[in-house]
Amino acid sequence: MPHMSAPVIGKLALGGIMNFDDVIKNMFAERLFDPLAWFAHSRALVGSARISKEQADKLISPLEKSELENVCSLLYGLALENLFKAVWVYQKFGSLSYESPLPNPEFPNQIKTHDLLKLAKLVDSELATKYEMSLKLLTEATTWAGRYPCSIKGDEGTIIRMPSIHNHAEEMYAKHRKIFTISS
Repeated sequence: MPHMSAPVIGKLALGGIMNFDDVIKNMFAERLFDPLAWFAHSRALVGSARISKEQADKLISPLEKSELENVCSLLYGLALENLFKAVWVYQKFGSLSYESPLPNPEFPNQIKTHDLLKLAKLVDSELATKYEMSLKLLTEATTWAGRYPCSIKGDEGTIIRMPSIHNHAEEMYAKHRKIFTISS
């Protein structure tokens, strides 16, 4: 299981004096290359999605329920985005340790996307194939459907509803969270 890196202040104390820009770059690199930082966001977003899903199930109005389900899809999509980035960072860089130098503090192009299918292919091609439709719908939820009543381009056509999308998100989350937790 990955472990948290030492805070930047500890590195400054041991590594000598740094200018302010170097401190900011170090702090960014610590967050960027810490798989647990990505996973913590993923876990919080999944928790929020679960709460939203419970609330949507209580609503009687079909319109309200539909809108809250879109928001729930947004949260699940963002959770998976953070999870896939956590797994990629862990696979690529391992756990940050207090002694290890930080990688160059530039956001890796490979994960500079919100496309969940693309991110899933980076960490688990079988998962990407199995859940392709759900990943595409969750990507739409994160880019517009969970945030706005329509897309910017207006090319969405009919909005597809797939009841199993949230269950699929839970299955994907359960499979890959095991790297970061002691419980399964």
